[in-house]
Amino acid sequence: MKTYAKGARAEMELIHYLNSKNFSCIRSASSGGDLYPVDLLAIKRGLIIAFECKNHAKKPKLPKDRVDRLKEWCDKAGAIGFLGWRTKNKWIFLQLKDVLENKYEDENWINMEQLLQVFDFR
Repeated sequence: MKTYAKGARAEMELIHYLNSKNFSCIRSASSGGDLYPVDLLAIKRGLIIAFECKNHAKKPKLPKDRVDRLKEWCDKAGAIGFLGWRTKNKWIFLQLKDVLENKYEDENWINMEQLLQVFDFR
């Protein structure tokens, strides 16, 4: 399977799940680019969550320039940024602040239920 199709399918899976939790979601057509460094947005009651999504077998690690663009975009938009990783048929998330500090250790990742609890959107 081509990498783009695999990633797009995973992103759509996340969108459908978040939509079922009453988030309004959108997938960015030029994700990873200079102007739109996010793969998808989830919005609920004024809260904006921006995701950079990866569907890799190994734990993803973002290059510094991509992390910097994601932070800049989130700051401009007032969004909370996360790196989302689909691994072994589940999604886990790393806060942008941890990505910025290069804290990719397992204990810093949270699962979907924890993500929703953080924002009290179960």
